Amino acid sequence: MAIDEIIDRLYGLPLAEFTAARNEAARELRKAGEREAAERVKALRKPTAAAGAVNRLVREQRGEVEQFLQAAVALRDAQFSGKGDLATATRQEHEALGRLLATGGEAVRQTLLAAAVDDDAARQLREARLERELEPRGFGTLLAHAPQAAVTPAGTTAPQPAPKSPEREAPKPDDRVARSRLGDAEAALTAAETEEREARRRWEVAQHDLERARAAVDTAQRDLDRLHGR
Repeated sequence: MAIDEIIDRLYGLPLAEFTAARNEAARELRKAGEREAAERVKALRKPTAAAGAVNRLVREQRGEVEQFLQAAVALRDAQFSGKGDLATATRQEHEALGRLLATGGEAVRQTLLAAAVDDDAARQLREARLERELEPRGFGTLLAHAPQAAVTPAGTTAPQPAPKSPEREAPKPDDRVARSRLGDAEAALTAAETEEREARRRWEVAQHDLERARAAVDTAQRDLDRLHGR
């Protein structure tokens, strides 16, 4: 089996099986004399829970993921190049994202939003071999869709010709989508912080219950010892 096929198979496994399967694959490659490939496989990291959720989503819902990425591209074109209707493109991307979140859960939101604005992140998403969730890398890809200023041979920006009429004026970038994504990211952060606080509270309750259980055991043991005259 080719090394890429091995890696692809490993990242398609349930997280609980990843480490053992990775180590076994590395051993088999080493036995076959493919030491370099064995080291490459051995160095693979087990995905985080969020990355694993994304990998499964891509493998199980690839068509839906592609629709979302295409909708994201259409939205960038509408926002920065004036191609298509901005409102329609915004709605279609929002609906595509909603369908994926309904299947994959909130854990996949950050990576999907990163892939929506960055072509390299979209490529990594499609590979479904993520070790950790992707993070938005700014607006490099978005800005690449914006109209580029002309540059003179001396390296300075040349003045742009004035528009012939107001009707033909180039569309201005619209930051509504970026603001919407920021709102989604902030909402996800708030939800995560709330969950962290709730988890901490549950842990404190569990610790309290544990101490009470230990005290009950100690009391019962002392009563038993007294009955036996110890």
